[in-house]
Amino acid sequence: MEILQKYSLPPIYKSGWLRFFSIRNICEFCDGYPFIFLYAAFMFVSSLCGLEAIVYAVTALLVVLICLFAKDTRAILPPAVLIVYSTSWMHTPQADSDFFNTTAAFVSLGVLGAIAVAMLAARMFLARRRETLFARPQGLQGGMIALAAAFLLNGALSPGYVPEDLLFGALIALSFVAVYFFIRQTGARRADNGLYFAACCVSAGIVIFLQIVYALLFRQVFRTADGSASGLQIVQHFLESGSLLPAVSINKDAMIAGWGMSNNFGGMLAMFLPASLYLAYKIRHGWIFYPFAFLQLAAVACTLSRTALLTGGILLLGGAILLSVVRSPRRTFIRVCNLLAVAAAVVGGVLFFDRIRELFATIFDRGFGDSNRFAIWRFGMEKFLSSPLFGYGFYIRFYPDFGFDIANWVFPDMYHNIFVQIFASCGLVGMVAYLYHISQVLCLLFRRPTADRIFYLGIVLAVCGASLLDNHIFHIFPALLYSLALGLWEKDVYGEARGPLRARDRADGFLVRPSRR
Repeated sequence: MEILQKYSLPPIYKSGWLRFFSIRNICEFCDGYPFIFLYAAFMFVSSLCGLEAIVYAVTALLVVLICLFAKDTRAILPPAVLIVYSTSWMHTPQADSDFFNTTAAFVSLGVLGAIAVAMLAARMFLARRRETLFARPQGLQGGMIALAAAFLLNGALSPGYVPEDLLFGALIALSFVAVYFFIRQTGARRADNGLYFAACCVSAGIVIFLQIVYALLFRQVFRTADGSASGLQIVQHFLESGSLLPAVSINKDAMIAGWGMSNNFGGMLAMFLPASLYLAYKIRHGWIFYPFAFLQLAAVACTLSRTALLTGGILLLGGAILLSVVRSPRRTFIRVCNLLAVAAAVVGGVLFFDRIRELFATIFDRGFGDSNRFAIWRFGMEKFLSSPLFGYGFYIRFYPDFGFDIANWVFPDMYHNIFVQIFASCGLVGMVAYLYHISQVLCLLFRRPTADRIFYLGIVLAVCGASLLDNHIFHIFPALLYSLALGLWEKDVYGEARGPLRARDRADGFLVRPSRR
């Protein structure tokens, strides 16, 4: 620990603008709010220009610096929340690209990932006292460990068990627990942790929103009587002829980002909606985020994801009611916005009734009913009954039997419901572990509600709600969002129970301690 006493460069570099590039200043910058939005802008540019290799290299370097030198590790949150949205359409397998499948990309990205994971593990396990690693599980730890064990044991006694079951079980287990334990072990309890996390979520929401706008304007995502068209082509036709193209509707199959299909597009944007509502209440100029929440829901509607639209609509309605009641300097503004939104909905419904009807007809064009959900759930319960103790396993391919087949999709087929998924894949053992985990989460609700805790609850409800009719929580990045919210929520609740911040809550760097001068 005495190797270095300062983060800064040698004295020769301490003058002028070069001082900014000292390790201390870089770590402090990453711990601030401008870094979040700068990183988000980097992700958006990458999604348009195909800069994934640069993004991963820069992110790996930042992880190394943060894990080795930063006083607090919360600067890991922006990459954890945002990095997936850097994937560009030109490099995604959905566009028949082999970019991520080439040997060069596989090796280089694998090395970068291994370095980042090694640094995270080193910070987590070596920078803490040994006795804290083997103490009796507290808080949410027991449920998280039980969930991870159940996921690893998925399909253990199934007649169809294959090695891929262990692989996907481990991947899902890590996405649920790795970031949670990292934040719990290394993150400091700070008064603005909720604000920092919300800024990460809002910036991610802005990136997705801009990606949807870009798709609507520049990609062939609209159906017309003559084929497909982009938004700009429709606008150009309107300016030239004074009328809209006939029979225009959004093509759900074409609403695809580099990192996911339309349901992922809409689902993730809906999950970030509580962050906009939180910032509208929390910060001085947060009023700007309240109208943005309505724009988020409109963008979700454009993805034609029914589950995301339902989840986002419930979240926005609940948030609008709550913010109209609680005292804040922006309560009058929020009430006016709510009245204007209702009035605009009524006027728009009257003036554009046919267009709105066409939009919702397109949303439900795959059937107003269950979209084969009931058949999938029945199939899942049959698999559970065939191997009830540990389930049938995660790795199973069944979508062709139900009329779905997503090209180049890396995940196994899933059951579009949390409970059916756990029953079918992990059996009774998995369901007991999940209910144990949920019981521990419910214990957090009995603590004094604050704006931060309601925000964390909103994120958890958003992920779980969107996963009752879809697969989100069993994919990596929604699970990371879920575990981050729980980790920060728990740190806030049990940190308050300990009283004021203590010295060990303000962790120093792993290799060095900051200079006192």
